Amino acid sequence: MPATLDIVNSDPFCAVRLDDVEHLGRKTDKKIIVMQEQDADTFSPIPGVSTVHGDHYNLVTNRAVRDMAVEVMDKTKLEFRPVPCWGEGHSENLFWNGRRYAEKWYCPDTQQPIGKGGAMMLGLEITNSYDGSCKVGLAFFAMRLECSNQFYSNNLLGKPYELQHVNTGGDINEDMQDAFNRIKTQAGNFGKVLPAMRNLMTEHCPTFDSFLNLRKRVTQDTKLEFRDRQVLDELSGCGITQELKMQGVAYNDPSSHWDILNAYTAVTTHAVGGPRGSDMSQRVTDWFVNLKN
Repeated sequence: MPATLDIVNSDPFCAVRLDDVEHLGRKTDKKIIVMQEQDADTFSPIPGVSTVHGDHYNLVTNRAVRDMAVEVMDKTKLEFRPVPCWGEGHSENLFWNGRRYAEKWYCPDTQQPIGKGGAMMLGLEITNSYDGSCKVGLAFFAMRLECSNQFYSNNLLGKPYELQHVNTGGDINEDMQDAFNRIKTQAGNFGKVLPAMRNLMTEHCPTFDSFLNLRKRVTQDTKLEFRDRQVLDELSGCGITQELKMQGVAYNDPSSHWDILNAYTAVTTHAVGGPRGSDMSQRVTDWFVNLKN
């Protein structure tokens, strides 16, 4: 989990509740979220989160979201495993910064060959927050087996889906059937994303100058914010996957758009990570897919 300076409890599944907001020593009809303090029975407001809620606000806990997701995954009869974590990298399967929660799994049952000995499979992410930074939802990504690089794509896998009932004050269990349907549909259709990935193997940057120009265009169009050399270092064998001592990671055709995209997602997955890394992965993956199509 990422280090956070102002965090009430390092356990994303600790107790949370709504407490009355007081004014001049008297209770009001407003509520604020408070969280159980680390190794204590006392509760405290979340630092920096001053949002107040009315009596009808539906507090959805991280525990309730995770329990629902696990139950739905079990119901699909497909196998789901937590995404692999690598050393000191940021590709952790569980993200928690004291306010926002996300957890990721991948589905080996959806494994598809991508070419050149590689394979990809469907990934699933659930999200929740106590500060309004995201709603309860599901997101899907394609994960490369060899390095767990995560390819988010609105074009290929759809935008993140916000659970309709619980996000409008209903019960999270009302969303279970819809979540089940979406996971089963994505799993059944996963093979349809592979042609777009394979097409990238046929596009190349034949010279170093053309690579630099491509990198410049990616940066300008996607607004990705990391060091220029990170992608080049990764393609050259001295980047983030080398730092994390991953075995079997190789760029067989470093001038191809496929290998270049893999280098980008290596950075977004393992060097950036968290919600920011997922967002950056979506932007760069869709950029390359749109460029080919």
